[in-house]
Amino acid sequence: MQIRFIPAASALALAIAVALPASAQEQPANLYIDVATHSMPGMPGMGVFGRLPGAMSGGSASYGMTRHPGMPGKYIDVALHNPGLPGRPAAQAVPRGLGLGGSIDLLPPTQKNSQHGDEGGTGVGLADGNGTFRIRYYWGCGDKAGAGQPRDYSVTVRNGKVMETGRGVKPRQVPGNAVTPGPAFALWPNPSTRKTVPMKASLVGQHHVTGDQVPASMQFALGEEHDFLPELKLQGDASGGGMILRWNAVEGARGHFAHATVSDGDTIVMWSSSEDGYAGPELLAYLPEALVAKWVKARTLLGPEARECRIPDAVFAHKGAAPMVQMIAYGNDRSISRDGWTVHVRSKSTAMLMPGAGASMQDAAKPAARDVGKSMLRGLLGR
Repeated sequence: MQIRFIPAASALALAIAVALPASAQEQPANLYIDVATHSMPGMPGMGVFGRLPGAMSGGSASYGMTRHPGMPGKYIDVALHNPGLPGRPAAQAVPRGLGLGGSIDLLPPTQKNSQHGDEGGTGVGLADGNGTFRIRYYWGCGDKAGAGQPRDYSVTVRNGKVMETGRGVKPRQVPGNAVTPGPAFALWPNPSTRKTVPMKASLVGQHHVTGDQVPASMQFALGEEHDFLPELKLQGDASGGGMILRWNAVEGARGHFAHATVSDGDTIVMWSSSEDGYAGPELLAYLPEALVAKWVKARTLLGPEARECRIPDAVFAHKGAAPMVQMIAYGNDRSISRDGWTVHVRSKSTAMLMPGAGASMQDAAKPAARDVGKSMLRGLLGR
């Protein structure tokens, strides 16, 4: 009888494979790569600080910052889900052009760096005291607001009782395709390395993911269609009665969307560039290519060739403060699949414009970039 000894590492791998359900062993490994470019035109006095992507978090990056970038720069989030051995560290060899060295470490999340995991805002609530909150909705580009505008909606709180007047706007149905960074994932950035991405960074080149139970063949090339989109250079001209938004051609953009908000006492005024009715800040997010094409055709989104949109004169007339304008250029949403693994890469370029805010712009931008739109809708409206 011949006895053969199995090395300890092989024995451990065999034991894990036996313990895992057959369905988990058959599922492919998935690598999610989100890339974002963000700009804040018209932000004076920032100098070099204004070009540091991690400035909003003390000079370091954390997972989830591609969804709501705080400061100008380039951002990347990487999440690996390996059903064969979930939540185990891995490594990804990356091109030197990314400016992060030869490889990045993918590590399971901690409670602290999972804070960017959901897409929602905290809201301010209506039960904090008595009062009336009003929201006025406008939409579309042009000199004058279209028929049926504005749409008014108000909520009054008296002694804990809520009374609604008018008709609110239901948010558009946007696919919930964001990765929630639970313990089954391995992420970058992570607490062990929070390097920010250089402004000249590029994803173009060869990538290779390695780790326990990661398919040995998980290596792939990313081309220019997967790379960071160029900077969206948004300008606002408020010299006339309304405001004219102008922007540059962003190579690779499949569509555009703009949203603006201003507070006027107890009234919040919201405007969006959609022509088929008001669309909210939920559209300032990654969208599948098919949905972008559908909404460009329906005029929910501006087409890739659009370079200008005039906010109607009546929208922000006689308001005490300048509006905050947010805009997005939608990039590609692609997948690369091979036997045993799939890589998902999506891109966007965003801009936030706060004309006339002066030196206070930097402080005002911090909560605005993440929370203003969704907090207003989900907090004030309880939606």
